[in-house]
Amino acid sequence: MKTLTRKQFGYLCMLPTLLIFLVFAIYPVFRTILLSLYRFRLQTGPVKTFIGLDNYAHMLGDSRFFNALFFTLLFTLLTVGIEVILGLIFAQLMNLPFKGRGALRVVVLIPWAIPTIVSGFMWKFMVHDQYGVFNQILSTLGIIDSFLPWLSQDSTARLVLVMSDIWKTAPYVSLLVLAGLQTIPTTLYEAAAIDGAGPIRRYFSLTLPLLKPVLATAILFRLISSFKVYTVIVALTNGGPGYATESLTMYTMRTYFDAGNYGYGSTLATFTLIVTCLIALLFTDVIRGKIDGGKRSKA
Repeated sequence: MKTLTRKQFGYLCMLPTLLIFLVFAIYPVFRTILLSLYRFRLQTGPVKTFIGLDNYAHMLGDSRFFNALFFTLLFTLLTVGIEVILGLIFAQLMNLPFKGRGALRVVVLIPWAIPTIVSGFMWKFMVHDQYGVFNQILSTLGIIDSFLPWLSQDSTARLVLVMSDIWKTAPYVSLLVLAGLQTIPTTLYEAAAIDGAGPIRRYFSLTLPLLKPVLATAILFRLISSFKVYTVIVALTNGGPGYATESLTMYTMRTYFDAGNYGYGSTLATFTLIVTCLIALLFTDVIRGKIDGGKRSKA
């Protein structure tokens, strides 16, 4: 009996995982893309009609799709941009040598440890128009005369969603940045200080360039996650008022499951997949370029 080589044995061990990946990841994606080329509604029964790219043409003329896309892009840009800035600040603070640094790290990471659905309901309670703590504080400070209906107005509902997501995930970014900061040798800072570089110069000329691969990774994860935002919206606004806070993922879910329009729902899901893949490819190239560039410079 022929014995397996080390490489063949490794492939054999990977086979169960590969099969699971194909069945639960690749097949559903392929099935969704294929279904987007059909007219298939639950109300008309199991009959599917091939219509090619008609669903995509309908999507380009769908005002609700563009409303969901606009809100998703606005939410993504605001949350990711602010989270990166706050993540850099918190990471710098947590990296300073002071008493109680460990306690500060634990406190900062608490929001990230809370499940998204739970944090969403927490924020919904805090911005309640009758007994919410936000209105209580603003009224006590004399900033408002009457309690604001935070989740009943387009602008304030969007603001609350952005704030809740930043509160929840900025600690995640700060954790990644902190890990990057701790990999930078202190000898580099000492050499820069000897050369006369001040703290600000050291930060922008030394710290930020060395953190670029870490920042690119954090931004990649957050862009993809924010673009697919769903849970916090369900907990806070459920897409309201009207469709003001309906994300692209929420519109997809409602089209697919609530309306039973499997064909058009698959089209929306395919569009989301394409966007997230483009984001991943872009930032993967950026990360690879920074890492390869760093290796060449060291060589």
